[in-house]
Amino acid sequence: MAKEMKLKLGRVPNTFVYYVIGRAIALTYVKIRYGIHVKNNREVSRMKGPLVCMGNHPSYLDPMILAASLPGRKINFVAGAFLFRDRFLGPLFAAGGCIPKMQFRSDSRAVKAMLTVLKNGGTLGIFPEGTRFVDGHSIRVDDALARMIKKTDSGVAFMESNGAYSTWPRWSTNGARRGRIEGHIKKVLTQAEVGSMSLEELQVTILEQMEYNEYDWLRKNPRTYHSRAIAAGAENIAYVCPRCESENKMTSQKNLLICSSCGNQVRMDPSGFLHPVSSEDRAFEDLHLWKEWEKARMKTRVQEPGFAIEEKTMLLLPRGDFEYREVGEGVLRIRGGEIEYEGTECALEDGIPYSKKELKAAHRKSHDTVHRSPLANAPAVTKIFKISRIRGISAEYGKRFELIETTGQINRFILENGQRVLEMQLAIQCLQELAQ
Repeated sequence: MAKEMKLKLGRVPNTFVYYVIGRAIALTYVKIRYGIHVKNNREVSRMKGPLVCMGNHPSYLDPMILAASLPGRKINFVAGAFLFRDRFLGPLFAAGGCIPKMQFRSDSRAVKAMLTVLKNGGTLGIFPEGTRFVDGHSIRVDDALARMIKKTDSGVAFMESNGAYSTWPRWSTNGARRGRIEGHIKKVLTQAEVGSMSLEELQVTILEQMEYNEYDWLRKNPRTYHSRAIAAGAENIAYVCPRCESENKMTSQKNLLICSSCGNQVRMDPSGFLHPVSSEDRAFEDLHLWKEWEKARMKTRVQEPGFAIEEKTMLLLPRGDFEYREVGEGVLRIRGGEIEYEGTECALEDGIPYSKKELKAAHRKSHDTVHRSPLANAPAVTKIFKISRIRGISAEYGKRFELIETTGQINRFILENGQRVLEMQLAIQCLQELAQ
């Protein structure tokens, strides 16, 4: 981060940025563009004292939905630190009171800023799952936020949004769909109510209020979400064929998922539910059920003798706040209780600047010996990541994921077969669970 870090984190959001740029312009636009309908909660807006507003994290639109729910309060949102790497948006987010937080690791600077907001009687907006839904289902959270709420004697408001995942699923490679999003504050705990609860009771309440399944909501409240290619990208979540159980053979064509191995065809309807095309085809009703089946398979696989998964990869490291550089290539391997990168790594200053435009041309780069000359003589390295020490994975399904060393060093791996990102993530999760 650069300019934005000169601003004091945890300060009251700048009035012009928050109300004019944020609410009047950005919020009005997304309401119209994405069909957002929110119930304002004036009662919560008028509450005195520090307030923690939390909600599930189904899409990029969640902060807007939460802000629309509480029109009378300036909210300091906790946001992924990667968002602040943008040269234009980073300083704007900071001026609007946003607090950058590193994913899946302790961040004392972010915690200090959050405490500052609450000790000054402000409003903290946070999505404690830390990352957007993969399959329409909520992600379990630890008790760190409950401890902060108790420590600061804060009230709590729980926000629920319906349809945000279906409008802009994390896995979609065809962008957002036309539909409707509904948001509301579903439960409030006053300072007195929080004060009367033990930490354990508060944590149980948080877990109960955070539990959510978009597909269950759609079964009770049918909605449609229109797209010319509604299934595009779903093969990166539904990567195992339910008919022949071939892995990484699923492809998408508009509203279809097709197995290139056995020809199994699955149709995704405008509500996101899945249907076999013929009587011979096999499908799960939704992506959450499909992913849970894949995880169950993986839990069996990782217990087999000699289990290992490996894939060719490029290694990228961050340089400053706004750039990643390709520094090597090799094989990423999961086996035992470790993730191993075996390949090359040159000095960061010798690495190749890597932009989104270059990502699209990655297949050309592999044949461009002149362009890749800084990597030609890169020394061989082996990096070991202990699975027991991994708190989470930052992933872009179909492309890459990141692992963070104990020193805080970010390692970005762009897999040759990007469809294997979820497969590798599930393997890591299953190995972690079995070790507990």
